[in-house]
Amino acid sequence: MVRRFIVCAIATVSMVLPQTLDAQIRASERSTVSQTVDGTVITIDYSRPQLRGRTDLWGGEVPWGKKWTPGGNWATNIEVNNDVTINGHPLPAGHYSLWLEVQEDAWTAIFDADVRRFHLQGPSDSPSVQFTIQPETVAWSTEVLTFSFPTVKPTGTTLQLAWGDTHVNFDIGVPLSKPVTVAADVASRYVGTYGFKVVALLGGADHTIELSHENEHLVLRWPTAPLPRLRELWLMPLGAGMFAPIELENGEIFDILTFAAFEFSPYGGTATGFDFRGPGDALWGEGTRH
Repeated sequence: MVRRFIVCAIATVSMVLPQTLDAQIRASERSTVSQTVDGTVITIDYSRPQLRGRTDLWGGEVPWGKKWTPGGNWATNIEVNNDVTINGHPLPAGHYSLWLEVQEDAWTAIFDADVRRFHLQGPSDSPSVQFTIQPETVAWSTEVLTFSFPTVKPTGTTLQLAWGDTHVNFDIGVPLSKPVTVAADVASRYVGTYGFKVVALLGGADHTIELSHENEHLVLRWPTAPLPRLRELWLMPLGAGMFAPIELENGEIFDILTFAAFEFSPYGGTATGFDFRGPGDALWGEGTRH
């Protein structure tokens, strides 16, 4: 009876102890952060050390020349479900540990397909991608090491590491889920000048718009549009003569207005006109070829 009691007690402790240890507060607590951009998901899994009064991070706590994972405990991981670019360098879809080799002038970013590495190990001898990156000194301090996505665009995002008075930015480019180019033979059905009558929501006036084919894009120019961003648009093919308007900024995609569409008719031949529709298929305007 006594022996049976001891065995049961040991089994109970064995089951409880790992849970108790896992529940302990750590100096560098684990965190995850992710961002989705047009179906591409970027996820960071890392532990978050704190300054705790330290002021000599770079060249001190993290010595010059050290290959350091930006975090604590196990190596910080980054996972992407599609091929992307990071600071212009191709990074295939997959799972990587992330390291930084810190130097006084510029740092080296290292992405290693060996993901399960302790922070003291450093990366493997054959990392997948590495490149030089320039850290930025800011006028404020971040107590807990933090990864975030401060900017998001239809074509990518910025992954930012902040700790102490230092920021490191990674520019991540993602593939568009749908093409934004239009073949010349298809574009020829729509190129031309159109009279455009808009509903009261958009001013209720008569306008003239011009469609042209430039650098493989179907470009819509609406000089008298009620909003500046609508004055020059790309049209993204949706199928069956339908196009979503794309807002531009400095010649690059700023936003894809998936809630609106230009519907040209007839489909399959030279368009004689179009409807401009908003959410719920609401008619926002009508165009007629001149």
